[in-house]
Amino acid sequence: MTALKLFNPLLRSILLAVLFGSITVGAQAQVNVDVPTNIRVGISLSGSGSSAATEVLSADLKRTGMISPVGAGSGDYIASGEATDSGVTGKLVKKTGEEVFSQTFSGKPRAAVHQFADAITKAVTGLPGFASSKLAFISDATGAKELYLGDIDGYGAHAITHDGVISASPSLSHDGSKLTYTSYKSGYPDIYLIDLSSGSRNRIAFFPGINSGPAFSPDGSQIAMTLSKDGNPEVYVMPASGGSPTRLTRTRGAETSPSWSPTGDRLVYSSDDRGSPQLFISSSTDVSEMDHLVTGNSYCTKPDWSPDGKLICFTTRTGGQFQIGVFDVASRTAHLITTSGGQDPAWAADSRHLVYSNNGHLYLLDVVSHQSLPIDTAVGGAGEPTVSR
Repeated sequence: MTALKLFNPLLRSILLAVLFGSITVGAQAQVNVDVPTNIRVGISLSGSGSSAATEVLSADLKRTGMISPVGAGSGDYIASGEATDSGVTGKLVKKTGEEVFSQTFSGKPRAAVHQFADAITKAVTGLPGFASSKLAFISDATGAKELYLGDIDGYGAHAITHDGVISASPSLSHDGSKLTYTSYKSGYPDIYLIDLSSGSRNRIAFFPGINSGPAFSPDGSQIAMTLSKDGNPEVYVMPASGGSPTRLTRTRGAETSPSWSPTGDRLVYSSDDRGSPQLFISSSTDVSEMDHLVTGNSYCTKPDWSPDGKLICFTTRTGGQFQIGVFDVASRTAHLITTSGGQDPAWAADSRHLVYSNNGHLYLLDVVSHQSLPIDTAVGGAGEPTVSR
């Protein structure tokens, strides 16, 4: 057996402990976002696809937790337009009659409606909409852990790998055009990149030992990942097209699950260099210092940095159950935002909602109201979600 593919059992056990070990949780607190709530939007659509479009648009707006879709004759705003097989011509006006915007959203009907919903959400709340976002996840419904892709509401979820082996740690590029993940297709944990428009798949990291936890930079040009090619699981950054990785961390512990800041100049990741896995922030180009995030929790993994840069969500565990926590970057305080279980959180575009998994199902969580909505993917055994932004 050559040194190029030795997978040290000790390193494997360390990595699994980082991802799935026991956790103690700090106090629960509310996360506040200063945006309007309960904004009423009347919907009045015509055209051959108006019935289906109205249903999708209503669901998209309601899912924001800030907008209440109402009848066409009432509302703080009126969303009107024509829905056809080629897209949606939509308009939003205030109840006073003042036009907010008028725009044509081209493409397949459902996708066009999602774009209309996102435009409405941005106009009335000031936050980006996320109805157009793509959702990828892992499911073992077929007996093997395969990679699935669909809309963030679960519609159209379908397998995009059929390898019959373990797939793990998917990461969508922010624009939703590419996806990277870890696969045992070769018999070892290697990192692959899929171009979702062409369907092409390339193995981009296949160094000795662990190749795992890939995460796209905001501009999609780089991927952060965990490699153990030099003997210890450390964070590296390499071009998304492949090439030579640059090592960032140098500790005696294991570093896993890197996530980029929205500006691309920093990374947050989990490290057990100080005994139990904790969260740290470092530069994405030169780790001369590791900023320890004191969460009040003895064990923290799988961080994800919000698109607005203000919050970092992560997986923790209490009483033998995984939960979701959130770290406020400005106040440097952490809060528990689930009580019924959850893990592998991934932010949506508005930095108010995140997708997480619990007991083989996916949920959309509003971190302000703490309300969770099930995502109907029609696929069981789902976990490890990732969302485009």
